[in-house]
Amino acid sequence: MESHSDHKYIYFQLVTESIPEVDFYFKSKHGLGRFTRYIAKHLDHFKRKLKDIDNNIYFNAFIQDLTELVQRAAFKTLKKKPKMLAQRFSFWNEELRSTRNRVSKLFKIYLRSRANNSSVDMIQSTGTAYRRARAEYKKLLLFTKRKAWESYCLNYNERFGTLFNIVFNKFNSNNDIAVNPSNDSNLTVQDKINYIMNAFFPGQSPGEILNYSPEIGPVDPLIIEDLEIVFGNLKNGKAPGLDRIDYRMWRAVFNYDKNFMLYVFNLCFKLNYFPYCLRNARIFFLLKDGKDPGVCSSYRPVCLLPTLGKIVERLFSIKFNKWLDQNDILHPKQFGFLEGKSCDLAITELVETIKTRMQLEHLALVSLDIKSAFDNMNWPVLFNIFSKIGLPKFFTNFFYFYLDNRKVVYVNEIFSVTKQYFRGCPQGSVIAPILWNIYINSILLNNNGEVYIQAFVDDLALIIGGRTARDLERYTNSALAKISNDLDSLRLSLSIHKCQTVVYRSISSQKFSKRNSTTLNRKPTFKINNTSTKIYDSLKILGIHTDQKLTWTAHINSLHEKILTLTSNFNRIIKTDWSVDKDLIKSWYLTTIEKSLLYGAGVWGGALTKIQADRLHSIQRIFLLKFSRVYRTTSTNVLNVLTGIPPLHITAEAEFKKFQIWVRRSNDYNNIVDSVVLDFNINIKNIESDVKFISFPEPILNPDFEVYTDGSRKEDETGFAVCTFRNNQNIDNFLFKLKTHNSVFQAELAAIRHAANWAVSNNFRINIHTDSLSSIMALKSAHSRSQFVNNTKQDLYLARSLVGLSWVKAHVGIPGNEWADQQAKQAISSGEELDIPAPRSYLNRKIKTYIIETWTNYWNSYNSASGIRVRNFIGSVSPKFLIHNKILIFFLSGHGPFPHYLHRFKKLNSPLCVCGQVGDADHYTFSCSLTKNYHLTRPADAHKRAWFSNLINNKQAIGKMSESFRVSFELCETLARSGDS
Repeated sequence: MESHSDHKYIYFQLVTESIPEVDFYFKSKHGLGRFTRYIAKHLDHFKRKLKDIDNNIYFNAFIQDLTELVQRAAFKTLKKKPKMLAQRFSFWNEELRSTRNRVSKLFKIYLRSRANNSSVDMIQSTGTAYRRARAEYKKLLLFTKRKAWESYCLNYNERFGTLFNIVFNKFNSNNDIAVNPSNDSNLTVQDKINYIMNAFFPGQSPGEILNYSPEIGPVDPLIIEDLEIVFGNLKNGKAPGLDRIDYRMWRAVFNYDKNFMLYVFNLCFKLNYFPYCLRNARIFFLLKDGKDPGVCSSYRPVCLLPTLGKIVERLFSIKFNKWLDQNDILHPKQFGFLEGKSCDLAITELVETIKTRMQLEHLALVSLDIKSAFDNMNWPVLFNIFSKIGLPKFFTNFFYFYLDNRKVVYVNEIFSVTKQYFRGCPQGSVIAPILWNIYINSILLNNNGEVYIQAFVDDLALIIGGRTARDLERYTNSALAKISNDLDSLRLSLSIHKCQTVVYRSISSQKFSKRNSTTLNRKPTFKINNTSTKIYDSLKILGIHTDQKLTWTAHINSLHEKILTLTSNFNRIIKTDWSVDKDLIKSWYLTTIEKSLLYGAGVWGGALTKIQADRLHSIQRIFLLKFSRVYRTTSTNVLNVLTGIPPLHITAEAEFKKFQIWVRRSNDYNNIVDSVVLDFNINIKNIESDVKFISFPEPILNPDFEVYTDGSRKEDETGFAVCTFRNNQNIDNFLFKLKTHNSVFQAELAAIRHAANWAVSNNFRINIHTDSLSSIMALKSAHSRSQFVNNTKQDLYLARSLVGLSWVKAHVGIPGNEWADQQAKQAISSGEELDIPAPRSYLNRKIKTYIIETWTNYWNSYNSASGIRVRNFIGSVSPKFLIHNKILIFFLSGHGPFPHYLHRFKKLNSPLCVCGQVGDADHYTFSCSLTKNYHLTRPADAHKRAWFSNLINNKQAIGKMSESFRVSFELCETLARSGDS
């Protein structure tokens, strides 16, 4: 800038500590109609371009242009929403605004009087008026805010919304970057981002240069059912990548022209290519809980990939998983990211191996931690593994283009930082878990009769045995050295200080010991690369603490800290005089807290001692007291009954037995399911897509028959009917009776299956009409693992050229449907018997029955004074029962503001009321002269249960009881003060 002024310019650079990230996202939930119309106007041009593409360069440009088209459509047709925290609740109102303005006005008058040198009296009067108004404003502000929060909580009815996120700390993510390696106070935000990006994505080293020359290999084309499965299972609400395009937009494009999208994806696979424009990820960093924000390792990088690229990955994984299974590539001891495998199964196999082998030998269980496992996967080593397992060229080429020239971008409104990948599993990727399983698979080849090693993602567990301490030490160190060397060949290393060991003493040697100790007389020494590993009494594997006695005591004790964390924020929403709806809080407990506490109960919940059961009960008590807001001396058993929440140890035992019955197929608990044959889950990833996704034309032209099907259930009896019609005349009816354990859903599906098989066996063309929408949806769902459902799909697949399937509304006067409904009811009594395995819902019902029966026995054996009193008023336990008013809990438990109760705990000198009678709950409710205006009619002993069931819903009676207990509370306060004096 030129100037004739003799003044010098001063330049300032404004640097903020916190810069907002990408500014908005599209609200694609609404407005997709306009979006689709915009796409339709321009798609013909892309169809013409698509026919001329025959190489990677043109295809990459095409995908880029297609992405830009979708972006333009989104900008022109969809609303945009700023990326900021949503307002959780509002308390501001017009009264606050006017009061604030009045305070501001008085403040200005006060300042003006001082500035004008007014009299002392004037200054003091204006100052006093201002300070009085300010105090009133602050008081009003706090009162309004509190009342607004109370009102918000009282009227809140979302099951999983803002309050749920507040209570369970879902909002406590920290995106601020505070790394500062040199303690330089002048570091800008961009400097910090550059530093942390360099730490997570360093440059390429000589051993990471990937030398591979792709040559196009053959691949079977995708079919439309592959796309239907992938697009149908995309989850809405997932954050988009740099292009801001979410799954809803791509699904809209697919629904508009399915053949076009099929052609695009098949061309992608034909070229063995993953487009370059889909490889770039947007990254941000989250600070780990309790970690030093100044250290890079304290942050967790989160990558958001383009959604179109993730769709391509899902389609690719369909073919790749099938090839892996057909060629038996993955070791059976792989448990992570695999169908039919789970943490519970992994831990169960570990425990059973230990129990079997420790009969005759000492054992060492070693938990091995791989240092920065996913970040250090070496790509040249990975491609050598591909060569060893004979991976076809199509898959190898796809992986090469998927990994090559891959970048991550940190972007905000001011600047962007880009770094290139050279190693590791792409974070946020769909196929990265599969790559890791292949990469680590060679470690599991060390399994033999003596060495047991298991992998769950990057967690390795090693079991080694030895008849003597010296043998155990030698064999374990030898196995650790072999595993360490194998990891070195994969360019991985163990984090030795994180590796932990538990030693199990053989049962056969315990009888020779003077002390029945579960540890060896001399602890062996285990070393990795000449560094000793620590031996503990217990260690944590896959989130479950395993101890040296396999008693699970260590794990149960760890749940105490977990329940404290989960319930730490409940005081915000539960108060003595108001609360969020208790039904809602109870559902939060059952769906979140209880599920968290019972994680792994399929392993540890089966052999609980009385001490462990009591410990679980006391852990559950922490929530029950917060939930009910009663006196802390109230019995846990009583709180269980009055809140309808079963004791935690009973639920844990039920979860264990459910796991053993459904997953392990154990016959030890046939008494629970009455020895009924159950349906079971099968692995479905190798089933062809056109068999998994069954979609018939709704009507077929010129059918031989119109067939109506229906299922019915009445008084635990189930049946179904298949009725055939020609020219609106009923020709034949097929009636079948199922067992009491079968469901209506099974009956509806079995009816459709029978109709399809009838058409195939007679070569008839038919239209099937059913009023069961759930059956049609089950046939279209690609995720059902039920053997019965998949067998039905297989039969319907064979009938696909002969059958049309459509839904009709029930009970609206359609003659065929009404007739089928009548015949289904008749089938319950006179139909031909048909055996179908019981569904999982039957097992769930039986488990609930088992919980109630066990809980009832446990409750009836509880003979304390409060337990006996509660049983007088409540006949049975029920998970559906819930007392909302704490006054009723005071009355039932006897633990409340009563002299009789407070005397027991030395709070008062006498249990008597001032009227001379025992001051308990019944006294103030029915007979005390001080509460005669609020008395309720005392029920006879035989009518107490009926009386209380009416009382629960009688607000007027509860109000009287509340007033009676208010009087008793004031009396107790007076007696306590007089006793102190």
